[in-house]
Amino acid sequence: MIRTTRSQVAFLLRQKEAVLTFCVLMLLVLANFVTNCREFWGSDVLELAHTTKMGLLSWNHAAYSADLTMMFIQLYPLLVVCPAGFILAKERGTQEHILMITRMGSSTYYFGKLFSSFMVTAVVFAVPFLFEIFLHVIAFSAKPAGDLVYGDAYEEEYIAAVRQYLFSNLFVRSPYLYAVVKTLIFGLFSGLMGAFGVAVSALYRVKYRITVFLPTFLLLNLSVYAEVIFGKMEKSIAWYNFVMLHEEAVKNMPVFLAVLMLMILVSVGGTFWTARRDQL
Repeated sequence: MIRTTRSQVAFLLRQKEAVLTFCVLMLLVLANFVTNCREFWGSDVLELAHTTKMGLLSWNHAAYSADLTMMFIQLYPLLVVCPAGFILAKERGTQEHILMITRMGSSTYYFGKLFSSFMVTAVVFAVPFLFEIFLHVIAFSAKPAGDLVYGDAYEEEYIAAVRQYLFSNLFVRSPYLYAVVKTLIFGLFSGLMGAFGVAVSALYRVKYRITVFLPTFLLLNLSVYAEVIFGKMEKSIAWYNFVMLHEEAVKNMPVFLAVLMLMILVSVGGTFWTARRDQL
């Protein structure tokens, strides 16, 4: 299983879908970096916001200038499927999956696809944003400690907003470690989204590859438009309020964790059922 997963990871990372997705993310990151350079270059260090808050993945930056971050949020439900989501549909279309199942067994084949899609999607979505943190530190130094929305770090509103961050204590102690941890969590979340799409595509025969987008796309957008569908909610369940950096919204953590657990169960259980179904 380990050898199969490793070979699948190396294979998927070379596929055009993973490469193109990585390039799109890097272009968005570089566009955001260039915009920040034009906006803040030459400013006094003491007046700058913390460099991690300038990132594309930071909700604090979205509150200051939302164009690129909003574009990324709109594209994410589609992009997250691209690195590995089509692998099963492609191999079934060419009947290659029969040869692979014959050689390695259905369980090894399907679980290898599941684990490799998780790892590849996590890497593709984490690396550009880790690189962005490094870029901003090089360009603006590690000294700035301000905020793009609140002028004074001692304002009651700012302190209340910081308390809403996931891992707020970590942010207070080490903002850069917080940024790295949250970026890695974002990568893991993306990996789960990618693996979920692969698992669902394993459960049914995909006639049109575009339908591979639907499960993840619908699930993520359901979280975003939940208030429109179900009415006003006191706590948010929008996916970006949990995985982005410096998120201030009041979050419904039990619901979010329950959905993640359900996705994991569906992914693993569905893959196990498919492996049993397709035994030769």
